[in-house]
Amino acid sequence: MQQATVPGPPLAPSARPDVHRSGWEVPAWNDPRLPFALTLLTYAILGTTILGFNRNPFQILLTTSAGALLDMALAWFLRGRKIVPLSAFISCMSLSLLLNYSHNYWLLFWPVLLTVGSKYVLTFKGKHVFNPSMFGVAVSLLVSSELITTAPAYQWGGSWAMSAFIVMAALSLFVFRVKRTALILSFLFFYTLQVALRAYVMRFHLPAETLFLGTLTSAPFFIFTFYMLTDPQTSPKTPRGQIAFAFVLTLVDLYLHTKESVYTFFYAALIMATGKFLFLHARAFVQEGVWPHLKNGLLSRQALTSMGVVGAMGGGMVGFYHGVLHPNIVMDHLAFKLEKLPPERTGIHSTMDDVFHQVDPRIQHIAKWVLSVGDSVGVGDLFGDGKMALVFTNPLKKPSDRLAIYRNLGNYHFQRVHFKAIDALAQADPAVVGLPSSVAFVDYNNDGALDLLVTYGYGPSHLFKNTLKETGKLDFVDISDQVGLSGLSCIGTTATFFDYDLDGKLDFIIGNAVNPYLPDYKKPTPLNVFKLPQPEYPGDRRMFRFMHDSWHNATNGGQKYLFHNDGNGKFHRVDNQAMGIPETHWTISIAAADLNHDGWPDLYCASDFGPDDVYLNKQGKGFERVAGKMFGDIGRDTYKGMNTTIADFTRKGYEDVYVSDVHHSLQAEGSLLWMVRPTADPFHPSFTDEATKRGALNENRFGWGAAAGDLDNSGWLDIVQANGMVDDRLDHMYTEHKDYWYVNHKLMQSGPEIHTYADMWGDIRGREIYPDEKRRVYMNRGDHDMNQFVDVADQVGLTEGDNSRGIALVDLDNRGVLDVVITNQHGEASIYRNTLNDGAGPKRGWLGLSLVGTGPRTNRQAIGSQVTIRYPDRGKPVTQFQELKAVNGFSSQPDPRLHFGLGDYHGPVDVTVKWIGGQSVTYRGLQPDRYHVISQ
Repeated sequence: MQQATVPGPPLAPSARPDVHRSGWEVPAWNDPRLPFALTLLTYAILGTTILGFNRNPFQILLTTSAGALLDMALAWFLRGRKIVPLSAFISCMSLSLLLNYSHNYWLLFWPVLLTVGSKYVLTFKGKHVFNPSMFGVAVSLLVSSELITTAPAYQWGGSWAMSAFIVMAALSLFVFRVKRTALILSFLFFYTLQVALRAYVMRFHLPAETLFLGTLTSAPFFIFTFYMLTDPQTSPKTPRGQIAFAFVLTLVDLYLHTKESVYTFFYAALIMATGKFLFLHARAFVQEGVWPHLKNGLLSRQALTSMGVVGAMGGGMVGFYHGVLHPNIVMDHLAFKLEKLPPERTGIHSTMDDVFHQVDPRIQHIAKWVLSVGDSVGVGDLFGDGKMALVFTNPLKKPSDRLAIYRNLGNYHFQRVHFKAIDALAQADPAVVGLPSSVAFVDYNNDGALDLLVTYGYGPSHLFKNTLKETGKLDFVDISDQVGLSGLSCIGTTATFFDYDLDGKLDFIIGNAVNPYLPDYKKPTPLNVFKLPQPEYPGDRRMFRFMHDSWHNATNGGQKYLFHNDGNGKFHRVDNQAMGIPETHWTISIAAADLNHDGWPDLYCASDFGPDDVYLNKQGKGFERVAGKMFGDIGRDTYKGMNTTIADFTRKGYEDVYVSDVHHSLQAEGSLLWMVRPTADPFHPSFTDEATKRGALNENRFGWGAAAGDLDNSGWLDIVQANGMVDDRLDHMYTEHKDYWYVNHKLMQSGPEIHTYADMWGDIRGREIYPDEKRRVYMNRGDHDMNQFVDVADQVGLTEGDNSRGIALVDLDNRGVLDVVITNQHGEASIYRNTLNDGAGPKRGWLGLSLVGTGPRTNRQAIGSQVTIRYPDRGKPVTQFQELKAVNGFSSQPDPRLHFGLGDYHGPVDVTVKWIGGQSVTYRGLQPDRYHVISQ
């Protein structure tokens, strides 16, 4: 998606007259490195204050300080010199701006060591040959397995203004002083021709304007051109040599494009420098003789000492990472497997359809993107038989499968059940009604029968009332008109029910990702990808302006629809501004829970392309958005939040928030795990991201939904993670699998005037985006602050990859064991039976609770109530805490019963229920290994 490049290296000794003072080498006042360093510092200040760089000032300070101290130490120890490390400051400031590493300060030391160490190891006759910054970046990309990637190009603002600033700063401060004008002009000329050639070759896949503007107006391109290439130490001195260098570099870069590389600048520069390094030494072998050159150069005492010291530091760093920070932990003797059940056994199956071809022809080139979500699962005891029924939304399947309800017949077999109103909606024309995108069973009217909410994409959402109590027959009637949903277009992948004002009636909120209404029309015009508006005048492109307006702070998403339950089947939509939730980020997932333990349910809204929204409930009168002071704080991330799962992973009595994300070569962000703890201010808890520390980063995956539950009944909550974006099984075009990001990564370097318009996006047909990825099963190791979670997916049998979306953990056969249901965007749902407690060996204990609210301020399902259980384990008291939620995870609804694993304990358990809107009540001596119904 981006092709960011590295600012320049230190200048040659001849170009930087140092002043010796008391044995120290101090840069002179006219050293051209000083304005260069000032320029980089200005970038850093702008980035952390205005441009939204995905790093905070402390990370930048730590990177540059570590590099400066390392350079001083190596210069003194290896060369006997006392230096002021201006060159290291420049190189490592470049690293801090142009590299990305997820949630982890330790990772930044690796590129620092590569950068500074290369100056002392990769030398020719005492001078370094490789641009230090370039070497640090390129090698980090090659060997870090995507734990370190380039910083997103969009962080530079994607505007002409930033590019012009870079160019003017370079021209006015130092470019003319280092005499590299021929190099700059020739490279700009050759590269423009190269881009024109690529634009012609890719004309059927990407608009030429996107490629040209994305390349030639991006800040990283000009940083590469005006800063990196102008390094006197590593670039030719004569005009003829500079022109030749620019030409060859352009050809190498073009070759890498034929391999569909997205790091061409970095790798082209590394290849050129490696060639120069090898050439210089080969020539010296010929001129001086092999042994004399080795003796005085590569095998000299100084060279061997440098290689030994730097190599030892690198080895120690790698060993520390793999031994302490990210060890390969193997959990032996797992008590369960996840056994995949075929559709013939479960009766749950679906057939794919050709929905992509029904999208408006003008945007079919991105149909797979705009229809990349929507497969979801809901869970509930719909038939009142104590068995959990399932409901699925399958937007890409054939019409009869798009909204499907299955009755649980026992023994993991399900029967499809049809309801007239639901079937009619599912089979309606998507161009008229849109496509179902998420689903939830809920008793919104407190009559003891489960109703059904179905959110829609590109059309209104629907609320179905269960008529069992009125007619004595289980059936559904669409009451969307009564609640104000009809006529209100949605593009929502998430919704949840919660009682925000504690009046005993469940309210609900729908989150919209894309804005359901096109922004530039005077009359409200819903966005319908199956039938876009026709142009009203020449050059009218308003119908295409619905993609995100920023890659890190998109604010053109849809409003959140908050509905208050007035009782008697009536709802009214609440004014967002008045309630303190005006943000229009791209909301992907919403969960409600009492994060600060004040008795009122709060909201966590995960956002794509920007910061998440955390709203604390002000006693039913509105909400307060929580945001920290800098990047990395709560509400200040720039990530691609896909999932919100709230659970107490550490048994501390406060629930934490797990937010899945993307972690790949162009967006190495990874999941967030906000550990929530009380503070001196009771209303504002602290949120600290510890995903990397605790081993739940979900690296090298495109993360979607996740679910929390105790898979092995150990008493600790585990995480199951869905992964994988889109593949080419529905639109196969090429003999080999093609990556979409090579086509589209220039889009990220363009401004919103380009990437906000769908017609400017590259053609995704026949291409893939991180497809068919393996899911993860993160087992909770208990009291381990470091590496608390370990992925055991392969060990327990979750070995297949797919483009998965929602995950529900549910006890499908009432054995006290959580099974796994996974929805897959391009295929059938996956059902996994948990084999825990099979066989004749010792059984793991468990306790199941179904809550029934009867108080005047408690909804019948008791959603929002908090439960604490207490029991002894090997003589020590154990406490577990859970809050009952309607929805908890992207595109999924969990088992409505609370499930607690007890490990080896099988004795009585004390249960305290803090009823939402009511009092706390303790129920003593509940027997384990069974489900209990507790009425208020």
